[in-house]
Amino acid sequence: MRRYAPLLLCGWIWCAQAASPEPAAPVQEGTLANQKLIQDAMVGVAAWVATKGCQAPERFVPVVLEPSRGEPGSRYWQERWTVIGCGAEYPVVIDFRETGLESAMWTIAR
Repeated sequence: MRRYAPLLLCGWIWCAQAASPEPAAPVQEGTLANQKLIQDAMVGVAAWVATKGCQAPERFVPVVLEPSRGEPGSRYWQERWTVIGCGAEYPVVIDFRETGLESAMWTIAR
């Protein structure tokens, strides 16, 4: 069994790497969010970046990774906001989902 342990470990590492998706290529620059949703999400994104060690983000660069799908009031899409600050870049992937015609929610995916 001991001689198979390194082989099993290598197989496990290979599977773990294969399971982690590559970052999606942007389909368009900018954001699909309205100004209110941008402001709401920006607070959460800045807090997430602060946990990574950057207390003073300088710039947010959004790109759309998945175009909007669904009917008005229940559309969903994904964006990556690259936060630039503290001498580094922090890519933040955000899932957006409308929860009605005048409301939406967001979740940091990774």
